[in-house]
Amino acid sequence: MQRTFPQPPVPPRLPPRAIAARKRRAVTPWFIAGGVAIIGAAVIMAGVVLVLLLALSPVRVAQGVSIASLSVSGADESGVRAAVAELAARPVTLVDQDRQWFMTLDELGVRVDVERAVSEALNAERNASIMPYYTIDLTQTQTALLNLSAIANIPAVAPHNGRVMEIPVTLDRLRLDPTRELVDGVLELDMMIVEPPAPEPTIDYNGELSTHLVQPGEELGLIARQYNVALNDIVQLNALANPDLLFVGQELRIPAPGVYQPTAADAPAAPSGERRAIVVSTSDQRIYAYENGQFVRSHLVSTGRPKTPTVIGDYRIYIKLQADDMSGPDYFLPQVPYTMYFYQGYAIHGTYWHNSFGRPMSHGCVNLPVDEAAWWFDFASVGTLVRVI
Repeated sequence: MQRTFPQPPVPPRLPPRAIAARKRRAVTPWFIAGGVAIIGAAVIMAGVVLVLLLALSPVRVAQGVSIASLSVSGADESGVRAAVAELAARPVTLVDQDRQWFMTLDELGVRVDVERAVSEALNAERNASIMPYYTIDLTQTQTALLNLSAIANIPAVAPHNGRVMEIPVTLDRLRLDPTRELVDGVLELDMMIVEPPAPEPTIDYNGELSTHLVQPGEELGLIARQYNVALNDIVQLNALANPDLLFVGQELRIPAPGVYQPTAADAPAAPSGERRAIVVSTSDQRIYAYENGQFVRSHLVSTGRPKTPTVIGDYRIYIKLQADDMSGPDYFLPQVPYTMYFYQGYAIHGTYWHNSFGRPMSHGCVNLPVDEAAWWFDFASVGTLVRVI
C-alpha cells in the first residue's frame, strides 16, 4: 500500500498586474540612486568649471579706485601696471617763485613701488584713493639738485641780493616723506636770500696776474674775495659785459699773484700753550691754523647764518670721521667728508653742495671746500683746540 504524504500548500497565484507592481517596487530604488549620482556628478563638474573660470578670469580693480588721481577703475593687473608706469614717467616741476625746471622721477633718484601699488589697487574698496609709495636714493637726488643749482642760483651782485638753493633743507623734506613732496608732480625748491659781499678796496697788483677756473655754483663777488681783489678789477680786466653771467670752466684773469693768504700780521692771535690750534673767525669768514704758536695756513669758510649761528668760544675736537651723515631739524646731508666735531653737532667739514665760501651759509658748522677740508683733517687730532671768535 502506497503511503501518501501531505503536500505543502500552493501559494495563491497573483494576478499579472500585481506581479508587475511588485517588480517595479523592487527595482525603483536602484534607478533613483543612479539618477542622484548622475545629478551629483553634474553639479560637481559645474562647480569645478565655475572655479576654473573664476581662477582663469583676471581680477579687476573695484569701481572708482584711483592711484594719485589716476583712475584705475575696473582695470586688471596689467592695466594697473601700465597706469603706475605712466605715473612714474610724469615729469616733476621744480619751482622757485616764477621760475621752473623739469626732471623725471628717475633723474631725481626716485622710484615708485610698483608691486605695492598693484596689490593695494586690486584689493581696494570701491572709490578708494591710493597714494603711491616712493623710495629715494638721496645721494642721486643730491647730485641732481647740485647740477640744477649751477643754473638756479642767482649771484649776489651789489646792490642786488642773490638767491641760493638750500639743498640740505630740500633733501631733508624728501627724506622724511618723498611721496607727499612729489605726488602732485611739483617740488618747491628751498632758496636762501644772500647779500652781496662788501666791496674790496682797489689794490695795486704790480701787473701780477693769475687764472681762475670757474667752478659750479661760484659767483664773481666771492671769487674776488678769495683773491682779495676788487670785483670791478676782475670785470674790467676780463671785459665782462655782465658779471652775473659766468659759466663753469670759464677762465678769468685775476689781478693777483694767486689765492690770497693772510700774513701772520693779518691773522688773529695764536692760542697760547697749544702744539696745534685752529681759530675760526665768523666776521672774516676764515679759518686759521697754528703750530707751536706760529701761523701756518688760512682759508675762506662758511659759518652759520644769523638764524643758525656757529657757537662762539673754546672747544676741542672730540671725534673725527672720514664721512658722516648729518641731519638737523630741517636738513639732511649724506656722507659729509672730513668731519671733525668740536661741540655737540657742530663740526668743521668738507662741503660739496655749495661754493659760496666767504659768506655765512651753514646751520652752524664750519664749511670748507672738500680738498681743503682734507688738509685740515690731517692737520688736527682729537683734542685739538678750536677757538671760534
